[in-house]
Amino acid sequence: MIYKGSVQALLALCLCLVGAACGDDAESNTGDSGLTGGDGDGDGDGDEDAAVDAGGDGDGDGDGDGDGDTEVGTVTPNPDGTDPLPPLPIDKTLPIIFVHGFAGSAQQYEAQAQRFVANGYPIDRIRAFDHDGAGFDIAGYADGVDAVIDQALEDFGVEQVYLVGHSRGTSVSSTYLSDATRLAKVAKYIALDGSPCPTTLPCISPNQAMLLGQAHVECATSPESFEMQYEFLMDEAPEIVDIVAQKEPVTISGRAVNFPANTGRESATLEIWELEEATGHRATEEPLATIELDADGGWGPVTVDSRKFYEFALVPSGDAVGSTHHLYMQKFLRDSQLVRLLSGDAMSATRVNTNTSDDHSSVIAIRMREWYATDDGDLDGDQADLIEIGVSGGDVEEVEAVNVLQRFVGNATIGYHIHDDAASPGESSLIALPYFAGQAFQSGVDFFMPASDPPDGTITITNIPRGDTEKPQTLRIPNWRSSEHAVTVQFADFAQ
Repeated sequence: MIYKGSVQALLALCLCLVGAACGDDAESNTGDSGLTGGDGDGDGDGDEDAAVDAGGDGDGDGDGDGDGDTEVGTVTPNPDGTDPLPPLPIDKTLPIIFVHGFAGSAQQYEAQAQRFVANGYPIDRIRAFDHDGAGFDIAGYADGVDAVIDQALEDFGVEQVYLVGHSRGTSVSSTYLSDATRLAKVAKYIALDGSPCPTTLPCISPNQAMLLGQAHVECATSPESFEMQYEFLMDEAPEIVDIVAQKEPVTISGRAVNFPANTGRESATLEIWELEEATGHRATEEPLATIELDADGGWGPVTVDSRKFYEFALVPSGDAVGSTHHLYMQKFLRDSQLVRLLSGDAMSATRVNTNTSDDHSSVIAIRMREWYATDDGDLDGDQADLIEIGVSGGDVEEVEAVNVLQRFVGNATIGYHIHDDAASPGESSLIALPYFAGQAFQSGVDFFMPASDPPDGTITITNIPRGDTEKPQTLRIPNWRSSEHAVTVQFADFAQ
């Protein structure tokens, strides 16, 4: 457990009291983040495409899908884990409402929620407003925020909340706060790397100009940003900043969504599998949990072991067609109600533009902290990320691990689409893939990973986060055929 000191000096740079203007909208802001995987319909229908979420059922009550807790296997306490701090005073812990930006989701506040809870904040008082990340109905989204806030006020019997917006979410929040009746419902506001603070309420605006070396999404997810947010809301510095494993079994819940629309991934069955850590293959013959998803895509709560890896498989059900989507994440160290399975159906932009075959695997590598393909000159040391991928085992030809980012430049990508290019089958040129290289916050890499059916090899994906060779982050997965299986590996935005 690592304790951090005060960030009062940095906080003072952006503190905005009533009647005082706060920092400008940092010119280095490059927009919102995310990874296109949904239909991106941009239908402008406001909060009809939205979900209020504190757990997974979209109703904001923090109870997941209402079916009771599912325990995945035998889960015992982690003797090496830590306990949360004692509960904070209830009068100070007003509900926190997070509003994501363009092509964003509630996932971008998951780590911050875990940090708040580790410091004694009630987990059910941290909520997020999922809405259409590809739409433009700012006024409609502001109406959706109002519904989330009203629900929180009713649930907890309070008169105000804390509001947090990121990127385009700051525009939605500013629109919301421009109405005097709605303004009265917000005690404090945090504008993360977007529109400047209004002058009508206490506000801070952490941005790239203040958080040296951090890119747009990182301003929302970083530990330094958390320190500023916590001290602003609680009037004292947090005792705990780093995310480490908790002692008690971990409970998770969330939503499976069509990204970036953030509509529920209905017509799919969610299977949760325990994995063999050495190979990434399934450790059991049957899934540990099977959940039929409803229209909202909500699932959970589910109890998991913080020492194990799991696979989340979205299997088309009913009349639905398309590939099974396998999602692999790093270990769940702490409770979370904001887990997001970012997916899409067979006609989503990602699926349509991914080259597939029986011979190769395809992988999307995402992280809610920009991948730095090149060093950040503002910071000491080499800040470049490495994503090293190799294939071994089974009957397929072994592929030696290489850094697939070695030919890339730029530091604004959240999701890399990695698969064999149709123009050069069976070869790994490591050049940018068509379509994905032209999408915001995305890129693609031509890299051949041989597949088999059933999968008998292991694809090993290791991230050296921002050049930190002491904390390699590794995920191992089966070499699924891309013709029938889509794969996402999701790295945490903090080093485990």
